[in-house]
Amino acid sequence: MGQYVVAISIDKVQTFLYYVLQAYIQENQANSGTLREIVNSSHLISETFFGDIGIEGEDGEFSDHFDEQLLTCSGMCIFTTSLDQEQITKKLNQLFIKYYKMFKGQLLVKYVVFEKQLSEKPDKLEAIKESKDRLRQPKCLNEIIASHRDLLFQFCSVPEGNKLQLSIDLEKKYPSFSSDINALYSQEEDDNDNHFRIAVIKADLDGMGALFEQLGDYTIYNAISQLLSKFISLDYLHKITAKYQEKDKDFKLYPLYMAGDDIFFAVTAAHLLDGINLCKEILQQLNEEINKLSEHYITNLPQLSLSVGIDFTFNREPIRYYYERVQHQLDEAKAYSRNCKDKVEKSSYMKISINDYVFEDYDAEKKSQWAYFKDDVALLKGAMEKGFAAHHFLYGLLMKISDKTICSSDVKFSNAVLYHLLPEHLESSNKELSGFELLLIEKLLRQLLTPKKERSCGRKENSNRKRNSEKELHFGSRQRIRLERYVRMLLLFSDPRFAITGDKVKPKYSDIRKLRGILFNKPLRYLYHQNLYGSLKKDNTIKEYGIRQFRNIFAVFASYKAPNGSKVETYRRLQISSSMFHRFKKMDKSQIGTVAEMLQSVNDRTKEDIEELKAQRELEKKAPPGLFFDKESFRSVGNRTNLWTDDYIDSLLIFYRLNELSILYKTLYPDKKKKNQNQKDREPKGDKR
Repeated sequence: MGQYVVAISIDKVQTFLYYVLQAYIQENQANSGTLREIVNSSHLISETFFGDIGIEGEDGEFSDHFDEQLLTCSGMCIFTTSLDQEQITKKLNQLFIKYYKMFKGQLLVKYVVFEKQLSEKPDKLEAIKESKDRLRQPKCLNEIIASHRDLLFQFCSVPEGNKLQLSIDLEKKYPSFSSDINALYSQEEDDNDNHFRIAVIKADLDGMGALFEQLGDYTIYNAISQLLSKFISLDYLHKITAKYQEKDKDFKLYPLYMAGDDIFFAVTAAHLLDGINLCKEILQQLNEEINKLSEHYITNLPQLSLSVGIDFTFNREPIRYYYERVQHQLDEAKAYSRNCKDKVEKSSYMKISINDYVFEDYDAEKKSQWAYFKDDVALLKGAMEKGFAAHHFLYGLLMKISDKTICSSDVKFSNAVLYHLLPEHLESSNKELSGFELLLIEKLLRQLLTPKKERSCGRKENSNRKRNSEKELHFGSRQRIRLERYVRMLLLFSDPRFAITGDKVKPKYSDIRKLRGILFNKPLRYLYHQNLYGSLKKDNTIKEYGIRQFRNIFAVFASYKAPNGSKVETYRRLQISSSMFHRFKKMDKSQIGTVAEMLQSVNDRTKEDIEELKAQRELEKKAPPGLFFDKESFRSVGNRTNLWTDDYIDSLLIFYRLNELSILYKTLYPDKKKKNQNQKDREPKGDKR
C-alpha cells in the first residue's frame, strides 16, 4: 500500500469572519455578543478544525489513520496516511459537507491528495510546497465543485436557529481579557455606554509567503510554522496582556481574532500606545526566536516585519463599520513603500497607519517616525495643560486647508497656512506656553518639507552640496494631503475623550533654540522666492524683470559681517505696519497713487541718507538699514503689471510679520555659540604681558 499526502485548508477565512459580524449584528445589536462569536470563530479556525480532521482528539475523520504530521498552522493541515485513495476521498468529502452545511457556505474546505514517498526530510519540504501549490491552482476548486455540484447548486431553506455551536469560556480560560467590549472601562467610567472610545488594532505579518518560499530545509520550515502557532495565538496574547496588567492595572484588552499571521484586538483609546507596544513585543519575540534558529542551523533567515492598522470608534458602533475601516488602514500600511536609500540597520520594523498617515517604527539609534509622533502627542498634551487652545487652533487650520477657495492656488494655500502658524504667544510671560506653541508649529511646518532643489537665496547658483541636501517648504498636493492628515490626527488626540496615557514633556530651551530655520528662515525664503516672485512668472503677460523690480521695492535679500566675523543673512524692507497692510486690502487696488503716498509718509528718507546709513552700519558691522522707497517706480511698475492684489498684500503682510517675529525670537532664544562669543567680546581684555 502506498503513502498519500493529504492537504486540507479552510478557504475564505476573512469572508467567514465578516459573515459572523453581519449575521449576528442583525440578531443582536449588542456588540458584546458579536465579539464573543468572533473569538469563538478564531478558536474554531485554530483548534476545532484540527480536532475535526483528527490531528487532535479521537473523533476526527483521520484519527485512527494518521501517519505523520508535516505541517499544521492556522486553517491548514498537511499530513500523510496509509489509507487507500478511495477512503481518503470519502473522508475529505464528509469533512467538506460538514463545514459547508454548518457554516451555510461561508467556510469552504479545500483539499488535495496525491501519492508520494517521503524517505528523507527534503521530500517532506517538497511535499509541503507541492501541497500549497496544488491548493492554489484553479483545478483544485474545480474538482471539488464537480464532486459536490448537487450540494452547491441546490436551493434549500436555512433551518431556524441554526447558529454556530461554539462555546469558549473567556473568563475561565482567559481571565486577563475583558469579558466584553464594555468591560474595557471601569465601573466609574461606564455611565454613558454610547460615549466610550476604543482603539481597534489589526496587524499582519509581512512577507510570510516569500519567507517560506525561500526555505530549503524542512526542519527550519516546520520550526518557523511552530513559532507562528505559538506567538500568533490567543494563548500568547493572553500571556502578554497579563504581563502588561502587572505594570498597569488599568490596561484592558478584548481579543477579536488571533491566528495565522493576523492580530486583531481592541483596547481603550487611552491605551493605544500600549496596544502598539504589545504588537511590537510579539514581533520582537518572533524575531528573537528566528535569530536563534539562524544561529543553530548556521543560516541567515530574514527578520519579519509587521503592518498595523488603527481605527477609533464608539464601543457601541456596529463592528461591520469599523472592521472595514481598520482593514483599510492595514491595507494602507502594507502598501507603504520603505525608503530604500536609508541604510540604517533597523530591527522589529513596523508600519503603522492611522487616518491614512503611515509611520515607520523600528529599533535603531536614530529615532523612528512613530517615536517622534509619540513625542508630538505628549507635546500636544503638555501644551493643552499650559493653556494652549489646541482644539480651536487645529480646527481653525483644518477649516482653512479644506476650503476650496483657499485650495485653488498655491499662493492662497501657503498664505493661509503660514498666517495661521504665526506664533501668538512669543512675547507671553508664560514661557512654557510660548515654548509649546513654537514646538507645535514647527511640527506642523515639517509636514510641508521636501528635498531642496537647486536654488539659492540671493546667492550664486553654485551653492555647496550641503545646502542643496537640505529641505525646503513646498505646498504641492502631496504635502497638502500629508498636512491635512497630520492635523486631523492631532485634532483627534486633542479631544479629552481620546487622551492617551503616556509621559508628559516640558519644552526644553535647547530644543526651542534650534527652531529658527523651520519657523522663520524657510517660510521667509518661500515667500520671497515663490509668492512674491516665482508664482507670478506663470502669467505670460508680465515680464520677469517687472516682477523682480516690484518685489525689490518691498524686500531685498542682503548679508553683512557681524562683529564676531560670521556672515549674517537678512532682508532689507520698508517700514510698513500690519495695520497698514490691512488698510491696503480694503482699498481699491487701482488706487496705486494713494498707496504710494501712504508708503511715502512712513518711508521719507532720501536715497542719499539710506546709502550713507548703510555705509556707516557696514563699518560698525551692523545690519543694513531699511530700503529707500521709490514712489515713482512703485507707481510705474504697479500700474504696468497689476501685481498689487489681495494675495500679494497677504504675502507681504506675512513676510513682514515673520521678519519681526524672527528678530524677536533671536533675542529671546539666542544661538548658544554666538551668545558665548558676544560675552567674550564684551569682557575687558587683560594685560597680555
